[in-house]
Amino acid sequence: MKDSVIRFCAASLLLACLATVPVLGQDSGPRILSVLYFANTAKVGEYDWLSRGLADMLVSDFGAAGDGSLVIVEREELEKVIKEQELGLSGLIDPATAPEIGRLLGANLLVYGSFLAVGDKLRLDGKVVRSDSGAIACVGTAEGPANSVLDLERILFARLAAGLGLGLDMASPPVQAFSLEAVRAYYRGIDRFDAGDYAAALVWFSESTRLDPLFLKPGKGIEDAYKYLKDFKRQRYRREMNALVADIDSLSARVRATRFYSFADALANPGIAGLKDAQAVGAAYQARPAIFAGDTPVQATWYLQNLFSELGGKALEYFDDGAMKTRCDDQILLWAAAAEKAYPRDPFIPEVIFKTLFVFQDRNDWAMVMSLCERLMSDYPDYRMMWAVEDAYDRALKKLEKKE
Repeated sequence: MKDSVIRFCAASLLLACLATVPVLGQDSGPRILSVLYFANTAKVGEYDWLSRGLADMLVSDFGAAGDGSLVIVEREELEKVIKEQELGLSGLIDPATAPEIGRLLGANLLVYGSFLAVGDKLRLDGKVVRSDSGAIACVGTAEGPANSVLDLERILFARLAAGLGLGLDMASPPVQAFSLEAVRAYYRGIDRFDAGDYAAALVWFSESTRLDPLFLKPGKGIEDAYKYLKDFKRQRYRREMNALVADIDSLSARVRATRFYSFADALANPGIAGLKDAQAVGAAYQARPAIFAGDTPVQATWYLQNLFSELGGKALEYFDDGAMKTRCDDQILLWAAAAEKAYPRDPFIPEVIFKTLFVFQDRNDWAMVMSLCERLMSDYPDYRMMWAVEDAYDRALKKLEKKE
């Protein structure tokens, strides 16, 4: 299968595909949901990774639903129960064991599922059952091309979420695209990790990162694999990088948001940041100040560029990872172009342009360095870092003269 980038489905597709399913009534107590591993009905080995993969993606989606009506049991807790009870997949999806599994997980709702691969077609089936009685609460199905499995998972999630009565904002679907090959490699790594083969898991997680350096999930897997392999230095290195990636993810989402908000805006209206009150906003800032950096979209873009620069530098220094460095540099350029296009008259634009100079200097693209310097000197003569621009310009001229 060719390495391709599969985007999450658009809001219109999700809305068009929502099935008519019974809405689960609200219980008096908290609704605690666990997603069990999916069964590979046709037992096609190429798709074994979907067993844990679909469950994990659904856990992430339910966890991000954000309406506060569900408590989600993490995959690690399910894996712990499986090992303690020595359950195979057949035992895990046996309705007769549902009450006991629910009790062990502390969950009153269980998501069962299976998938059927036939040729290049894939069908996903899922249902939510009450763990105390095994009664079906709602069902969902999605089918289509196998190479669109990430889209199909989102459709299945939307159908199950509708059955649970979750109020989802379908007008704002996730915009991040991931390489399907990277996702597949990650979940193959999860299979090996859960089996205790941490060296093999590390290979798969590293391959996933190579295929898509900004796919978040493998970073934590790499960190955990190093821990079990007792390579504590590399574990620390990866932990530092994971923190940067998490900040990049949160800050970029804030810049992309339909309505940009500053830290002051969040304090005045915590809901805009998805937080309960001003105290929660303050605590979030104390824990991760970078996610609230910048009072305008262009300022926030500049801070985002700095995070990418730091991440790329650590990747190169710690792991000699030139692919990650290149990807981070590409992001610095892309975010600068986006800021210029959206806010051409913003007074902070020269800061964003200046940041791109370092990328072209690292790439020895002195013609581009010279061009950018001329733009800054011509259009922003009072820029605070003009002395550095002039130095870069002189250096570019000398480099280009030597080539001639």
